[in-house]
Amino acid sequence: MVDRDDVERLVLDATYGDPATLPDRLCEALRVSASMDAATLSLFTDTPHRQLLCATSDAALRLERLQFGLGEGPCVTAAREGAQVIVGDLRHDLSAWPLFGPCAQEQLTDVGAIYAFPLFSDTGSTLGTADLLCHRPLAPDPDAVEAAALAVRAASGALMRTFRETVVEGSSDLPPWEPEDILDSYWGLTHIAVSATAGALGITDDEALARLRARAFGTGRSLPDVANDVIADPVGWEKDAR
Repeated sequence: MVDRDDVERLVLDATYGDPATLPDRLCEALRVSASMDAATLSLFTDTPHRQLLCATSDAALRLERLQFGLGEGPCVTAAREGAQVIVGDLRHDLSAWPLFGPCAQEQLTDVGAIYAFPLFSDTGSTLGTADLLCHRPLAPDPDAVEAAALAVRAASGALMRTFRETVVEGSSDLPPWEPEDILDSYWGLTHIAVSATAGALGITDDEALARLRARAFGTGRSLPDVANDVIADPVGWEKDAR
């Protein structure tokens, strides 16, 4: 584990460059500073509008898809409670998540530990989450966890500064982070289907997403597959969803 000064330097170095690829550089800085195998960054983690900014490995991407598909897991809890969630051994420490636990043990066999941290905005509200993954079980060491938390706080600050510069100060209407390959293949389809379902049934986005998740889980299909059904035949989905 690197020391505090090295953590701050790694994250600071990651802030230099194209704002559009800032999340990718921050993810790598988080991974290195925490001596982990992979990292992710997400915004609005526990909402229907969740946006995955980056995932440094296939295992990390599968973790994020699983948590979003089920609506539970370490990063969802970290976002809702505004506190870090440490899973030192993915084979045993999953009793808090009745759906995510069994699915993670079956589908994430190459993940041994997950350290999830909330990202905070300038006002103290939860902006999103960072997940740090290790291929092997990794019991939490206080110094290691503190170094990781420090790196996440620094990364959160870097994201907020870029957000202010591009949106709040008027140079753009949207943050400069649009990982289209990730969004279009998973989250983008789901967002469209959530809006269609909410509008057709007169329900909230949260309830619409819950219905899509229930259908996916109940049929053993992926969330994007169910979303495609909604987009292709909103009338048929509306009748079935009632």
